[in-house]
Amino acid sequence: MRDFAEPPIEVTDLDFAAADGRALAGRLYVPDTVRAVMTVNAATGFRKEFYDAFARSAARCNWAVLTYDYRGQGASLSGPVAQDPATMLDWGRFDQPAAARAVTERFPGKPLDVIGHSVGGHFVALLPEDLPLRRVALLSSSSGYWAKHSGMMKTFAWSFWRIFGPAFLATHGYIPKGLLWKGEALPPGVWKDWRDWGVRPDYFRDRLAEEGLLSRYASFDHPIRAWVPDDDPIANPATSRWLLEQYETAPTEMKIVSRSDLGRGQIGHHGLFHPAMADVFWPQIWRWLSCEEARRAA
Repeated sequence: MRDFAEPPIEVTDLDFAAADGRALAGRLYVPDTVRAVMTVNAATGFRKEFYDAFARSAARCNWAVLTYDYRGQGASLSGPVAQDPATMLDWGRFDQPAAARAVTERFPGKPLDVIGHSVGGHFVALLPEDLPLRRVALLSSSSGYWAKHSGMMKTFAWSFWRIFGPAFLATHGYIPKGLLWKGEALPPGVWKDWRDWGVRPDYFRDRLAEEGLLSRYASFDHPIRAWVPDDDPIANPATSRWLLEQYETAPTEMKIVSRSDLGRGQIGHHGLFHPAMADVFWPQIWRWLSCEEARRAA
């Protein structure tokens, strides 16, 4: 299908395979002139379609953009959700690297920029070192430790891990979409990873150490910038700083996004991807990723 907005963008649905053979569903946005490539790593429970406006905006700035569904989500779900063997660690260990490789292989020689929304920023250090990674932009990405959340989210998270999450698994075999969990239904392995990490102050560090993956974080040295809305109850300055500190040798910085300055109402944990942010917020991401800020300062 063809998007006739200027400049034109070609949008194509495609499938690609992770290293373990799992088939994943993606959507590729390609402008007439490609200067760089981008993957958008989704938040938990979000389908690739949620990022459509964001991807189109990036494509109009000359990125070829790949959005995709993690295993167990959206069009990458395999069979009944209760029987899908997906785990959250699989998203980082297999799916995110597969998406990055799929888009870079289609456009050899182009630099790769990565967008991480929430959990989408947790595993960037696991990307293969041979990929042409340039920069990483984290939007509302942070530790998921429940006790560091803000306001009522702290109570909700504790209840999710200790009460209604286990009840859903016992009665349904998975976490269904509904009144209490508004995202896509979660396979049991995804929720169990998330719960096991979400109740620990060190979040995923023990699991990564068990899998021999912590050294990848210690050696990761690509620039990372985190944007944190000042009304986000999950990704607040403390939890976002914790995540940045895991990338201990990377150049990192955090920018607080002021809800009142943007003038677009509530932002929360997902609002940075809302189409209303296209003219007031997204351009600063494009400038930073493309190194335009550094050129202006020189």
